[in-house]
Amino acid sequence: MTNVITRAPTNSNSHVVTPNNEVPVNIRTMTRSENDCKFVADLKVEAKRAEYIHATSAGSINTIKRITERNHQEQDDWFYARNFIAEYNGDPAGILTLSFPEDPIPVKSDYEMEFGCTDLCGLSCLNSGLDETVEEGCLYISYIYVIEKYRKKGIEEHLIQMAEKEALENNISGFYKMEKSLLLYANMAIMEYK
Repeated sequence: MTNVITRAPTNSNSHVVTPNNEVPVNIRTMTRSENDCKFVADLKVEAKRAEYIHATSAGSINTIKRITERNHQEQDDWFYARNFIAEYNGDPAGILTLSFPEDPIPVKSDYEMEFGCTDLCGLSCLNSGLDETVEEGCLYISYIYVIEKYRKKGIEEHLIQMAEKEALENNISGFYKMEKSLLLYANMAIMEYK
């Protein structure tokens, strides 16, 4: 069963979303810059920290962040258009990563030398379990994560609005495999279909 959002986005202006308590939240696409790659890599690893620790060890987290950052710097242009950074009062506060059915597989660095056999095997199993095929006509939200100190300021809502906007611009009818709790948090109607 798949969760589908049935609400239209509340704002269609470029990437600037409505002000929240007089402090604007700005959503922008990721760039190839060192700062963006590090920020997005850090948050992606934090979003799945428990899974990474289970697959490897807590001692491998910094290596995983470094490799993820390096991978982000080596991607084709389409990759950056699928990754968004939310800024709250000018400070990076959260990320959103989207996948469409036609997206190629992102380039991955040769990282075998960075890990021992056990960690490499664990990461391979984890990546196999996390990889999802995006159904035709759906948008997959790979990551949506907000730094803890910025949570409950409406940033999550703005990131979801950005995903809705991207879906509408690409004639996509629904989101694939979104967490139901996140949809309920954002006050969105949920419709289930087979």
